[in-house]
Amino acid sequence: MGRPFGLGLRSQLMLALVVAFGAAFVLLSLVTARLDAIDAVDPGSEPAHSVEASEADAAPAPQPSQGDSPRRTLFLFYLGLTAATVLLLTYVLLTYFIVRPIDRLRLASERLASGSLRTEVPVQGAAEVARLAATFNEMAAQLRQDRAALQERLEQLERTTAELTTAQEQLVRSARLAAVGRLSAGVAHEIGNPLAAIRGLLDLMELGDLGPDEEREFIARIQRETERIHRTIRDLLDFSRGEPGDHVDRVESSADLGEVVSDTVKLVDRQTRFRDIDLTLRLDDGLPRVKGDHERLRQLMLNLLFNAADALGGRGRVEVRAENGAGAVLLTIEDDGPGIDEAILDQVFDPFVTTKPAGQGTGLGLAVCYTIVERLGGSIEAGNRAAGGAVFEVTLPIAR
Repeated sequence: MGRPFGLGLRSQLMLALVVAFGAAFVLLSLVTARLDAIDAVDPGSEPAHSVEASEADAAPAPQPSQGDSPRRTLFLFYLGLTAATVLLLTYVLLTYFIVRPIDRLRLASERLASGSLRTEVPVQGAAEVARLAATFNEMAAQLRQDRAALQERLEQLERTTAELTTAQEQLVRSARLAAVGRLSAGVAHEIGNPLAAIRGLLDLMELGDLGPDEEREFIARIQRETERIHRTIRDLLDFSRGEPGDHVDRVESSADLGEVVSDTVKLVDRQTRFRDIDLTLRLDDGLPRVKGDHERLRQLMLNLLFNAADALGGRGRVEVRAENGAGAVLLTIEDDGPGIDEAILDQVFDPFVTTKPAGQGTGLGLAVCYTIVERLGGSIEAGNRAAGGAVFEVTLPIAR
């Protein structure tokens, strides 16, 4: 702060005292002059030089003259007037130089605290008080600048948020279009190829050059291709349908997950594809019931177990665990196969995403699993084990 602020507080107090004592000195001088004037008018009687001097010396001292009383009264009057003048002058000087500037600062601070940033105080009073007022004004100006910068920053963040929201919506629309494209391509591939094979077989049968054995073989192949189309359509419907029972699955229906897992493992363990697979089951004691019905949860287990068996190629180890969690049950299915390709790990639950050769899988099994778990209010995640192999973790909410 380079501006001059005048005298300091101590200097102004000293100046006020000098002025007060100067006024007192003037008043006392007037008192002294007035008393001298009274003495000149009534000087008193001189003693007589007579023969009876010794007798006069022996007599008692004379009483004070009547002029002493007005002198004493006048002295006390001027003394009281001097004291009152000193007190009044000190009060006025302290009020003007200290009290009023500090009170203005107090009121300005209260207005500033209430949000009125346009508050300013005049730079007056003693040097220290004036510096305090100037510092207060600079602080208020800095607060105004900071608020303006904060408001501008907030508006910029709002614009950025709006732009990000728009970009996110565009990405979501693009992702939906891409999913529709993949879905259409998958449907065309999974249904078009069997239809082409059926059409070719029917054309050959129309020629009439086939023997009975060849006709039976062609009919069997047509049946297999038809079943393949039926399986694709069924999986697609399971993936996309929104039926009234979904709300019941999510809120009202419940099932014993331990029973579902045990029954499903016993069911698949008898199948040929699990003949050379070591299937291990580990269930915590006292597993609570979870949301969902028995059939949906069994379909979930079947899809995950079939996916693990296909990844192992019919030989390896699959472990199924069901554990108690915080308000949920954690279902884990892991294998010691080759694992999931990192390139498709993020899209493994998308429809028609598969690493199986054409004709050996629709790519809808994991998509159906994701749909079932999502409708039950749970979650499903896929990953790779550090020791090798894939792991699927399903979190199912406990039924209330």
